[in-house]
Amino acid sequence: MAEFLSKILYSLKRAGLPLAGVVFPPRCRRCGESIERYADALCGSCCAAVEVIRQRPSCPTCARTVAPFEVRDGRCRHCRRRRLQVLAAVRVGEYTGELAELIGSYKYHGDVSLEPLLSSWLVEAILAAPWHDRIEAVVSVPTCRRHRMDRPFHAAEAIASAAANATRLPHARILRRVGTGPHQVGLDAEARAENVKGAFSLRRDVTLRGPRLLLIDDVKTTGATVRECAKVLHRAGAAEVYVAVLVTVRFNPEKGTRLRSI
Repeated sequence: MAEFLSKILYSLKRAGLPLAGVVFPPRCRRCGESIERYADALCGSCCAAVEVIRQRPSCPTCARTVAPFEVRDGRCRHCRRRRLQVLAAVRVGEYTGELAELIGSYKYHGDVSLEPLLSSWLVEAILAAPWHDRIEAVVSVPTCRRHRMDRPFHAAEAIASAAANATRLPHARILRRVGTGPHQVGLDAEARAENVKGAFSLRRDVTLRGPRLLLIDDVKTTGATVRECAKVLHRAGAAEVYVAVLVTVRFNPEKGTRLRSI
């Protein structure tokens, strides 16, 4: 109950009502330290730590973390010899440290008060991309009804809506999940690709006539999900597909990857 009231009062404070600040003084959404304003969301220390993670270089095509001088001709060693369905990708950062804790609180524990902060970071990454002015609509990676019931909201769709509003682009909910396979978490690369094969389709009565689309997801690991979605969009008539994600996860091809439960 206390957490519920805290979120309500947090929303009131962001709306400019002083009651929240009297009952629950503003605190950092990650560590709980006092901050001056609710709009700041994070204390200076946490903000600086996240900024270090955000500044780590990533591949402009697949958004993986890369070493210095690893990218050649716009691609890293992971995507250089692969046929990709997307032209380019951006991210907020890697799933590690303080950023991983924020993503975990938002995605798995439903802390929706983090949404403005996370979406603002994603919008910054999108607007910094040289291709951002080519985008005509935002598309979110969908989830199936069974998976939707496991969590209070679908993070990819929520972030896509916020990003669409901030960039003044339409949020085109044109993809649907038709497969009901297991979650990708814990699967190896081959199993991930097989799990999402044929799992997405265009919604009925939707026709694409060469749009340039931005596909948004919350977490990208091997890229199997966004590749499958992009494949569907291209087959339906999309001219170009770009990708934006909150975080990428380092993937161990031998053990697979399991996100931390925070």
